[in-house]
Amino acid sequence: MNMSVLDDKFNMYYSAARKAYSAGNGAQAKRNYMLAAETLLQLAKLSTPRLKEARVQRAKRLLEIAENIDGAIARNKFPAGSAEDEKEEDGGREWTAAEVPDIHFSDIAGLEDVKKAITVRMINPVKYPEKYKLYNKKSGGGVLLFGPPGTGKTMIAKAIACEVGARFYAVKGSDIVSKWVGESEKNINSLFDTARADKLAIIFIDEMDSLIAKRGTDAHNDRRVNEFLQQIDGFAGSAPNLLLLGATNRPWDIDGAALRSGRFSQKIYVPLPDAPARRFMFDKSLRGAPVAQDVDVDELVGLTEGYSGADIEEVCDRAKEDPLLKSIATDGVVPVTRADFLGAIKAVPPSVTAAEVERFEKFIRTGE
Repeated sequence: MNMSVLDDKFNMYYSAARKAYSAGNGAQAKRNYMLAAETLLQLAKLSTPRLKEARVQRAKRLLEIAENIDGAIARNKFPAGSAEDEKEEDGGREWTAAEVPDIHFSDIAGLEDVKKAITVRMINPVKYPEKYKLYNKKSGGGVLLFGPPGTGKTMIAKAIACEVGARFYAVKGSDIVSKWVGESEKNINSLFDTARADKLAIIFIDEMDSLIAKRGTDAHNDRRVNEFLQQIDGFAGSAPNLLLLGATNRPWDIDGAALRSGRFSQKIYVPLPDAPARRFMFDKSLRGAPVAQDVDVDELVGLTEGYSGADIEEVCDRAKEDPLLKSIATDGVVPVTRADFLGAIKAVPPSVTAAEVERFEKFIRTGE
């Protein structure tokens, strides 16, 4: 059983135990506390040494709570050690690398400027370290990808990991953030510690704005930002085996200190696909599929001005639906027609508005 499943089981048992206690059901509370402890011990076996010890100790506390639950209920007092601090684990969350699909830059439509910047900053330093040393060229550090949703930021991150053969830690800002005091900072620390232990690793954090929003209004956020900045200070050159890639649809919400040189030194705009990129996407989607002669890809490219890559993928998928169903019903081959595409384009309007595009262009000009 993997760690994610075990973690879900533990949270289920622990929550059920506290709920049963609150209802005065000692037998059910005791059973669920014991099941939570048993699950936590299974998690400990799969954990790093520091987190393993924390989980073993916590399991012991839960067993003690289970043994004393009847007396605690009789005294109408919640068992010691099971208050909110029970949610704390000394080592923070456990992180595992994701599988990287076989995606290369050649699979990504357009974005030539983006690919060049990423190659110079993150790929070539790994492939040609002696050349970078010869020219005293800085490498590594942090790169922030920003732009409208659906423009391929996550695919770019996967392609980088594939190109350099790195372990790939793909997380969302919301995966790190916790409502429990101090837990977010521990999660940040454990993520970087885990990745630094690899020969070569990429940390890709999506939704960066939810992790390091501007400071000054939320004490929990301020502590997260401070911990994150400590982790990435002096990043370039100090951890040559570790690359940090962030992505956001709201760069203006990120704390300004994270965007200065030495932290996210390079900020790269990933725009909506231009006409050649949209043509690439249509050609790729239709390759090998039965397509009627009345389908004009140039027409489709013109009709999808302002569409994101995700929008075009949805258009192609919808256009194929009716022909596919007819093919199944008739046991024949039914081609995708111009009418199918026009219907799909009508049903799938662009998900990014002109006002949103202007907001990104303003950020590029002013940083706000």
